[in-house]
Amino acid sequence: MKRLIVFLLFFNILNACSQQKNTSDTDNTIDSTVSIDIDKPSPGRLYDKAYRAYTEGYYSEAVALCTTIIELDVNYTAAYFLRGKCHRELRNYGASIENYNEVLIRNPEDVSAYVNRGGGYLNIGNYPAAIEDYNQAIKRNPNSRLAYYNRAVVYEKLGEMDKACTDWKKAAELGDEDAAAEVEKNCK
Repeated sequence: MKRLIVFLLFFNILNACSQQKNTSDTDNTIDSTVSIDIDKPSPGRLYDKAYRAYTEGYYSEAVALCTTIIELDVNYTAAYFLRGKCHRELRNYGASIENYNEVLIRNPEDVSAYVNRGGGYLNIGNYPAAIEDYNQAIKRNPNSRLAYYNRAVVYEKLGEMDKACTDWKKAAELGDEDAAAEVEKNCK
C-alpha cells in the first residue's frame, strides 16, 4: 500500500512538471493583458516610510518620499498633508501652504489643514489669511482649541488684545494649558 501511495505521488508530481514544461514550450511570453510591476512601490508602504522619516526628523527625506507617493497617486491626500508638515519644519512656508491648498482642494472640510495652513500664513506675516483659515477651522469645528489659540496669537501680533484674550479664554475652556497661561499672563 505504501508503494502505491508513493507511486501515485511521484506520478502526480511528474505529470504536473510535464504540463508546466508543455505550457512553457508553447508560450514563452507573459500575457500582456496582465500588468504586474513588482518593482513599483506601494503608496501605502511609502507613506509609512515617509511618516517614520518625519517623526525621526528627516524632513527632506520625507518630502522626497511624499513627492514619489503623489507621482504614483495624485489623490493621496495624506501625502500632501505630511509634505506640508515637513515643509513647515524646514521653514519652507510657501511650499507648506501650497500642500495644504492641495489637501483642501481634495477635502474642503479638513480642519487640521486650515489650522496648519493658517500657521503657514502666520509665519510669513499674512495675518488676514491666517485669521480667515482659523475662522474656517472654527466654523467646521467649534471645539478646535488650536484654532482659537493660534488666532489669539495673530490678534496679539496685531495688537488686538481684547480679541486675543477672548480666543485664549475659549481655548483654555477647551483644555489648552498654554492658552490658560496666556490668559493668566496677558488678560487681567
